[in-house]
Amino acid sequence: MKTSSTIPIKSPSIFPDVAVIGAGPVGCVTALAFAHNGAKVLLLEAQPQNTKRLAGEWLHPPGVEILQHLSIKLDINSSEYFSGQGFVVFPDDGSEPIKLSYPDGAVAISCEHNKLVFALRKVAASHPNIQFLGGAKVIHIEGQKLTFEHIQQRYNQTITVGQIVGADGRSSFTRKALGIANNQILISYMAGVLLEDVELPFEGFGHVFLGGPGPALMYRIGTNQIRICLDVPIHSQKKVAYLWDAYSSVFPKVLLPAFRQALQNNLVVWVANQFSSRTHYGRPGLSLVGDATGHFHPMTATGMTMGFLDGECLVRSRNFATYQRQRKLGTYVPEMLATTLHEAFSRDDDSAVAIRKAIYQMWRQNPSYCVRTMRLLSGAEANLLSFSGSFLKGVMTAMNYVLIDAASNHQWQHGTQVLQSFGQWLKSPATLALSRLR
Repeated sequence: MKTSSTIPIKSPSIFPDVAVIGAGPVGCVTALAFAHNGAKVLLLEAQPQNTKRLAGEWLHPPGVEILQHLSIKLDINSSEYFSGQGFVVFPDDGSEPIKLSYPDGAVAISCEHNKLVFALRKVAASHPNIQFLGGAKVIHIEGQKLTFEHIQQRYNQTITVGQIVGADGRSSFTRKALGIANNQILISYMAGVLLEDVELPFEGFGHVFLGGPGPALMYRIGTNQIRICLDVPIHSQKKVAYLWDAYSSVFPKVLLPAFRQALQNNLVVWVANQFSSRTHYGRPGLSLVGDATGHFHPMTATGMTMGFLDGECLVRSRNFATYQRQRKLGTYVPEMLATTLHEAFSRDDDSAVAIRKAIYQMWRQNPSYCVRTMRLLSGAEANLLSFSGSFLKGVMTAMNYVLIDAASNHQWQHGTQVLQSFGQWLKSPATLALSRLR
């Protein structure tokens, strides 16, 4: 496969309408959305070779729809990306797996990150309204003046542009230039493991395995390749041996030989899972999209989709205030759902056990909750009342389990303590909601 260095680079326009900083998937799609709308775009990327890392590989249906709307056809062999019909959850209590399908036949796509990046950069670089400039590192932003360094040629260039967009990820220079503090909170670590020559129990679906120290997400990224994303607690050992001891018991036996082989070959990549609430979107003339705005736990695989929705919203918004307002409201539910599910699936206290039991029951007994979960999780729906109704239903069901258990075992004091702990489950969504109203 070709590397990103083979992408043709055009000379930078002196007077672009828009400058997009960062040519990852979100930056490329944002640039293409502006270009589709008639704008002349300068797309800057400091490290065009740095694509092989553990990052977005699952795109939910709303993100796929944006690609289709922009007529973006990825130059990827059909055998290198796969349609995702939803997720299958394997409960920690040993009960039958629960299938959560996307409603209305919608599909996601999954693909190895570096292949997706290269394909999108190739599309962006070939668009007549986009100038892609690799090896261009932004070093200063003042008002609408943007200064970047041509790394190989070793000289600086300053341009004035009406709209600057920071799509430069979690370590965003644009965010720093805006004076926004780095308020990232370490949640856990992610160990990305690459399995080869193995079949999934439910092909066409992402798999979520519970029962380990943290949830494990598994999905296909190639004809012969499966990605496992293992959520590893902060204070756990960052060693291959630990991964086998801690997680092998939750996987089906058919997957264990490939899992063992991958660990023996050290096909493992480590990244930090961090939380930064999506409350900052920049200022008029200098907007943030994607992880530069904030990010949450990746177990719901919504980061790339949220970024695509950011770019699409920015382009169609009449002004910055409209963009910021819509995205603050539009990202609360996916952020809260990801945070709540991670806590429910990783904590082992009595309240979390009861919450998990309630979630399983709701999914099994009422198909409408499955549909609602997938619409909220994918970003297809951001209705706060819809999320709140399901969330409160789950909490009340969990509290009922605790009451029944306390009564049957005559452990009222312990039951009371567990019931009091549910206050924290209710506090987190309220705190985050208030931050969105500022």
